Amino acid sequence: MMVEAGPADIQSKAIQPGTQATGQYHSLLPGQTVCTVKNEKGENCQGHVKQWQTAPPEIASNAAPGNTIHRCQRCFTIYEGPAQEYLHPNVKR
Repeated sequence: MMVEAGPADIQSKAIQPGTQATGQYHSLLPGQTVCTVKNEKGENCQGHVKQWQTAPPEIASNAAPGNTIHRCQRCFTIYEGPAQEYLHPNVKR
């Protein structure tokens, strides 16, 4: 018996919505944790995108209000978006 497989139900999409307002940086997609910037060969970087807690104030000031700064660990592309609270939720479930 064959079972049909549908798209994965990614929980982080519901918990971390996409960025609505953007400043000067790339915006995070819903649930995005991997860099999508393409290199000279047209391949995605696929480095880990992590919240940049130690971003200099001049970089943080260019983000839209309410967004946090994130940075690719491989190519250092800067993203902005909501805090990745689904990784460290404040509320116990």
